Amino acid sequence: MRYRAAAGVVLTALLFAANASAETYYVDPEQGKDSNNGSKAAPWGTLEEVMAAGRVKAGDTVLLKDGDHGRAVFSGDNAEVVTIAADKGCKPQLSYLEITQGTKWRIKGLVISASFAKQPYEGVMVKVADGGASGEITVEDCFVYSTLDTSKWTASDWMNANSGMTMGRHGTGHVFRNNYVLNTRFAINLCAENSLCEGNVISHFSADGIRVTRDGQTVQHNVIRNIYVDDKDGDKNHDDAIQCFLFNKGTGTVRNVTIRENLIVMRENEEQPLKATMQGIGFFDGPLIDFVVEGNVINTSHWHGVSLYDAQGCKILNNVAYTQWTEEKLRPWVELGSKDTGPVKGNQVKDNYAYTFKLSNDKEVVAENNQTVTPAVHQKRQAELLALIDEKHGKLHPVAGFRRLGLEKFRWAEGKVVDGENGPAIDTIAAALGKGKPIVLFVFTRDESDARETDACRQFEREVLDDEEVGKLLDQCATTGIQLGDELPRDVRKLYGIGSKSPQIVILGPDGKEVWSGKPGNAKALVKRLEAALQGISSDGG
Repeated sequence: MRYRAAAGVVLTALLFAANASAETYYVDPEQGKDSNNGSKAAPWGTLEEVMAAGRVKAGDTVLLKDGDHGRAVFSGDNAEVVTIAADKGCKPQLSYLEITQGTKWRIKGLVISASFAKQPYEGVMVKVADGGASGEITVEDCFVYSTLDTSKWTASDWMNANSGMTMGRHGTGHVFRNNYVLNTRFAINLCAENSLCEGNVISHFSADGIRVTRDGQTVQHNVIRNIYVDDKDGDKNHDDAIQCFLFNKGTGTVRNVTIRENLIVMRENEEQPLKATMQGIGFFDGPLIDFVVEGNVINTSHWHGVSLYDAQGCKILNNVAYTQWTEEKLRPWVELGSKDTGPVKGNQVKDNYAYTFKLSNDKEVVAENNQTVTPAVHQKRQAELLALIDEKHGKLHPVAGFRRLGLEKFRWAEGKVVDGENGPAIDTIAAALGKGKPIVLFVFTRDESDARETDACRQFEREVLDDEEVGKLLDQCATTGIQLGDELPRDVRKLYGIGSKSPQIVILGPDGKEVWSGKPGNAKALVKRLEAALQGISSDGG
C-alpha cells in the first residue's frame, strides 16, 4: 500500500506553562486543514504540521485519525503530560518520530514505519531524548517496523535494515511499553538512566534485541524472538537477545539494573531463511553492580543463556536456560564470568535451571537449588510466563494485531499482476489455487485524489475486517489485498470478479471460480458469507 510522506520539520519549543484549560484536539490528514480550529468537527491536517505550528500546550491531548501524518520531529518541556495518540478505532501512520528533547510527552497507538517515507532513510525509526535534557517521555502501544514483507530479503538487506527504537542518553524516567518492533537491525536501544522497557514484542531482527547501557534500567515482560544472519552470512555482530555494556565504552560501571521475566526464543520456524544463533542474556562488559536477573525463560542454541561478567552483589534467580536444538553441541549455561575489570564477588545464584553452572570466578558465591533443565520444565515455565505477560499487556497487540508468540500472518499482503501461461494473473491468487481453501480478496483504494473512497476502505477495515470473528474465519482462507489502479488490467478484473469500486470482498473457490462478491454491510454479514464458503468446501469433500 502506498502513502504520501511529507518532509520533516523540526520544532524547538519553549517551556510550556501549566494550563488548567487543557484541550483535546483532532488531526485528520484526509479531512483536516491547517486553518481549522482542531475540533472534532474541524480537525487540523497532520501531526507534522501541528507540531511545527506550536499549537500544543501543556496537558493537551492530540488524537490522530487514519492516514499519513508525515515525519514528526519536535521538542519541548511540559508542566503537564501532553498525549499524542490514535483516535478510537484509528491507526495513524508516521514515517519517523523523534522527540529531540523534552519532558512529559506520551505517544500512544501509532504505526511508525520507514516504509511510509517519501525517500528511504537509514538508522532508527523512533528516537527520544537524544538531543538535550529530558524526562518522563513514554512511547507505548506503537507498531514499529521497517517493512512488512521480508520474504525476498538477502543477508545484506537484514544487515542494512532500519533499527527500531532508541531511548537517548539524556534524562531519566522514560518508558517504552507494549510496542511491537518488527523486521529491524537493532530493535530497542536504552541509553537513559532509571528508565523502563516493558511488555514489548521484538520479532525478526538481525543484531541485538534490547541493549542496556545505563544505571537503574528495568527490562521486564518483553518477548524477543527470531534472529537472522550471522557470521557465515558476513554479519560480525555477536547477536544477543538482551545485551549490557558500558555507555562510555568501558569507563566506569553499570549499576542497579533489573532484567525480569522476559521470554526469549531464538527461532520459531525451521524453514526460516538465513538462520542464526543468539546469546540469551549476555552481559560481558562490567563491572556490573547490584544487578537482578530473575524469572527469565530462554530458548537458544548458544552457551550464554545467562552470563554476567565482573559481577558484584548481583542476583541470578529463578531463570530457565534451555535449547530445543539438541542436534547442536551448544547448551546454554548460567555463568559468572570475568574480563578482569573488577572483582567477581558477593553474588547469589539460586533456583535456576540450565545445563551447567559456571560460577567458580566468585569464590564465595551463594549458589542454591540450581538444577539441570528438562523439556518439561521449560515447557511449563514458558507457558506460565507467556500467560503472565498476556495478562499484563494483552494477548493481542492493540495496533499490530499479532500475538506475542507465534509467527505473524500478514493477511492482506498485496497481490501483484504477473504474466502467466494463460495471460496476466495476480501472483498471490495463482499461488493459492488448488490448496483446498477459499480465496478471499479485499479490494481497496489508496488514491489521494479520491479521498472519500480511500476513507471508506479504511473504515471498512476497522469495522468489518478487524472483527475478531471475521478474523478467525479468514485464518482458514487464503487472503490477499488488491489495490485498484491503472496497473490492474480489465481482463484480470474479469477473471477474478473484481469490480471498479472499493471496498469490495471477493470470495473465490479453491479452483479460482467466483463464489460471491460485494460489500458486506457489517462484520456479521461477512461472517455468514465466509461460513458458507467454508461449508461449501467441506460439503464437497475438500
